[in-house]
Amino acid sequence: MLAEEQIIQRISSAGPTGLRKTELRKEFPQPDTDALLEKLSKDGQVFVDKKGTAHYCWVKESYVQYLLNADPKFRLTYEAIHSLEETVRSNGDRLLLTLDEISSKPYQAVCENAFQEKDLEVRNTNQDSPSTTAMSLDSFKFDFDDAISRLSSSIGWVDFGKIRSNLGKNYGLEVDEFYDFAEQLLTKYPDKYELSSGGNEGLTVRGLLHGFVRCI
Repeated sequence: MLAEEQIIQRISSAGPTGLRKTELRKEFPQPDTDALLEKLSKDGQVFVDKKGTAHYCWVKESYVQYLLNADPKFRLTYEAIHSLEETVRSNGDRLLLTLDEISSKPYQAVCENAFQEKDLEVRNTNQDSPSTTAMSLDSFKFDFDDAISRLSSSIGWVDFGKIRSNLGKNYGLEVDEFYDFAEQLLTKYPDKYELSSGGNEGLTVRGLLHGFVRCI
């Protein structure tokens, strides 16, 4: 085994505690030990830092754990970055789901659903008369966005069922009619809304029920 590999293994065995540099020199007395440490440090395989009055050596994973244990500021920064990475990854996955759903439809269907504002005759339940009123995609979007702003949680998510129930107070939309409008809306404005899986009802994307929505 090469001296370089032996040094890495020995430092790794010390874990987050680290291995004192003077001890490493005693175990590996060859004259090029310091040169090997410098090379390994430049390559990012070994980290040398001062702890107390002595210099210690760590491999990458152990050094990160040492800093997490010893430095509260580093721990907060590390956790914040990790949380941000998870958010970006989660949002990226949801965006891919939406794009995949759009791309899986025939071109003509996408155009019809995305760019034609179909009017649906629905009964206005705010009136005593049985007259009907035409509801366009634009008017649905206005009420849909308003419901999200009023019903959403502190981080913006709202249950699709709550939105449907809320809009049902003003329009006699059937379940299928509501989700037909919702699908048209999210297809036409994919950069305005974000879906999340779960819930009891919602839109199905690639066989997975997405019961929560929020405005981006």
